[in-house]
Amino acid sequence: MFNRVHHQDCLEGLAHIDDGSVGLAFADPPFNIGYEYDAYDDARDGDEYLEWSRRWTGEVVRTLKPDGTFWLAIGDEY
Repeated sequence: MFNRVHHQDCLEGLAHIDDGSVGLAFADPPFNIGYEYDAYDDARDGDEYLEWSRRWTGEVVRTLKPDGTFWLAIGDEY
């Protein structure tokens, strides 16, 4: 689990990480601007996208150490 890149649905993967165990989280999520991905709908309803974002960012916060860092790369639409 440590020092590896995990390629999977973020909510599924985060569910397996202990509270307060992550030193650094970096996320570059879909921006919900209609980009054509193979297996992801990037043109969700705005409220649906924000709810999804609340869920995964909440999981990031849960897994971060008290002195952990969260870096987020995202557009300015949301």
